[in-house]
Amino acid sequence: MTPQTYCDVADLETLWSPAAITRAADDDQSGSLGAAGLDLLLRLIARAANQMNAALEMRYRLADLAGNPWCRDCNAALAVYLLATRRGNSAPPHLERQHEQYLQDLAEIRRGRMKIPHAAESLDSVPQVTNFNVNLKAGHVQLDTRRN
Repeated sequence: MTPQTYCDVADLETLWSPAAITRAADDDQSGSLGAAGLDLLLRLIARAANQMNAALEMRYRLADLAGNPWCRDCNAALAVYLLATRRGNSAPPHLERQHEQYLQDLAEIRRGRMKIPHAAESLDSVPQVTNFNVNLKAGHVQLDTRRN
């Protein structure tokens, strides 16, 4: 199953220069991305989206987040960081800062302390209370699942 992703390769190029992206993804040192380099970028985008989705799906329907600018930027920042560090190199400081900030934001979203800008939370994450009505004379228990 293909994960819900939020950005594309062009979004990575807004964070890191196309030349730097090509260098980082060009394993055959041909000087261009080629099919293998493009496949690598798409896999890194999917990997970063999986990391996001693990936090976001607790409070949001992922399909509702398609096209959300914050999700696009977060996905791109996480993916470009993975690209920059995949050979054991350090990421440039600006990529490191963005990566850390988005990880903190995702943790805050998971904890319920932050919301994704311009996104409505799914009702699935709203706590519910179930009341048990016990009728000993009738010998049964009724569940009252109204939202409180």
